[in-house]
Amino acid sequence: MRGDTIGAMTVLTVRRPDARQLLDELVAVHGEVHREPRFAGIGYFSGERFRDRLVVALRQPGFELVAAFDGDEVAGYLYGWALPRWTRWWTPLKAVLPAATTEETGSRTVFIQEIMVRRRWRGNGIARTLHDDFLARRTEERGLICVQPDNEPARSAYLRWGWCQVARTTFADDGPEFDCLLKPLQGQM
Repeated sequence: MRGDTIGAMTVLTVRRPDARQLLDELVAVHGEVHREPRFAGIGYFSGERFRDRLVVALRQPGFELVAAFDGDEVAGYLYGWALPRWTRWWTPLKAVLPAATTEETGSRTVFIQEIMVRRRWRGNGIARTLHDDFLARRTEERGLICVQPDNEPARSAYLRWGWCQVARTTFADDGPEFDCLLKPLQGQM
């Protein structure tokens, strides 16, 4: 783990082995955030399904988690990984996007799967700090993030932070739609 501070909080970069030790706590934070009305009752956001997604994410190349701690409590976190050359991530979008957009090399795109901040810590710049801290160390050409079109606070923040929408998709038959956004990193793309 590597750490920085933001105000009274500690921001830690957590690699795969240490992230596994935080699994139950990460799932609990997800459960708290996703009990909010916009997510409640949607199977895709259930704790069990999230745990499954997180366990799969932990096995991905270049996995990294950045978490903000207030004392011993996780205030929020972000995680992602590099899309491998053989990824199927773009498969549902290949009909609507140019091949040049969906081609992966294993070092081209970092995918941010989740970014969340617990309610009592929102409005303090934590999401932006996690975002910037995570992307600052990545070596990929571009970032990829998804957001529900009606999640206005997050969507407008991502657009202000330099992300551009390229497509819309779903990840599960019972899940919501997501806007797919790309952002150049290190002046590339």
